[in-house]
Amino acid sequence: MTSKKLSILAVIALLAVVAGLWLGGRQTSPSSTESAALYPELKKELGTITDVRIVKAGGKPALEVKKGDNGWIVVDRHNYPADEAKLRKLITSLTEAKVLEEKTSNPESYKALGVEDISDAAAGGVQLELDGPKQPIKLIVGKQAQGAQSQYVRRAGEPKSWLVNKSIDTSSSADQWLRKEVIDVSADRVQSAEVTLDKSKPYSASKKTRADADFAVEGLPKGKELSSPSAADNFATALAGLTLSDVKAASEVTDPPSARATIKTFDGLVTEVTGWKKDDKHYVALKTSYDAALADKFKVATADTEKKDAAAPDASKKDAAPSGSEGAPPAADKTADAAAKPAERNVEEESTKANAQLNGWVYEVPAYKYDAIFKPLDELIKK
Repeated sequence: MTSKKLSILAVIALLAVVAGLWLGGRQTSPSSTESAALYPELKKELGTITDVRIVKAGGKPALEVKKGDNGWIVVDRHNYPADEAKLRKLITSLTEAKVLEEKTSNPESYKALGVEDISDAAAGGVQLELDGPKQPIKLIVGKQAQGAQSQYVRRAGEPKSWLVNKSIDTSSSADQWLRKEVIDVSADRVQSAEVTLDKSKPYSASKKTRADADFAVEGLPKGKELSSPSAADNFATALAGLTLSDVKAASEVTDPPSARATIKTFDGLVTEVTGWKKDDKHYVALKTSYDAALADKFKVATADTEKKDAAAPDASKKDAAPSGSEGAPPAADKTADAAAKPAERNVEEESTKANAQLNGWVYEVPAYKYDAIFKPLDELIKK
């Protein structure tokens, strides 16, 4: 065998050995950075977290969400309840964050990733801080990586920066962390609404029975009629899924209200709504109560009640309310009313719980919701 052939064989053998070592190392010795948790102990210490803060460029505090006696609160909004689902998602992203790749340790290159020290007034990222764990967490969260749910981060005080496999929520405006739900009164429950607006004639809209398709309006100017039978049906959904855009303490609002509405349900929930418009924003304050007489007036007969009525002597029916009276719907409506009967609920308790949340607050709400609650009478009338 020639020396040339021997050299070729030797090179082939060497390549085979190198390849084998590389493959073997790849299978049995994964990189220590791959799949390493960013905060390995955090999952065990979730119950110890008491405070979450976001600090912006220049060390400017932007948000503080704190654990209170009755749940998490947004400190920057007079301790209003926080959106705990959003907070939970943020903390989960930290517990599940794994390192995909080590990035630069050169401070001069931090800017490209947005992970420079937050004391820098021109810093591109924010610093996320968690109190409670044995080692308080301070994480500089930089830019999103392109084309993946991943982000550049650097633990404050450490030189190394990392690419992690999670997108971390860094929304730093306090209103983004508020619990959004204000009140939710479903359309099938609403029986009437009374509306009073500045420089406008008061009016009311109501249904006589649960089976009515549309609201009838009282207080129309003489000779005027509704633009359509459903013109006032906006009241059915006025308080359905009402959410806030922001919130103020009631003590902050000193202007007199420009609108008032009282919305009542067939099952006795009464909601008084006060409204303001200021700087192109729409605000409402709400107060609820329970009207037992109203609930009784529109109470749908149960099977037990019907059995008792059937068993009662004829004489006892002489003084019964005639079909079509306020106390009972016409016989033709009974089937529809029974079908429309809402799930059994304790409305008095519902009112008490609602007031515990609503008392002391004025809510900024979407314009379309404000307009549904306080619709001017002239917008209901045929032109």
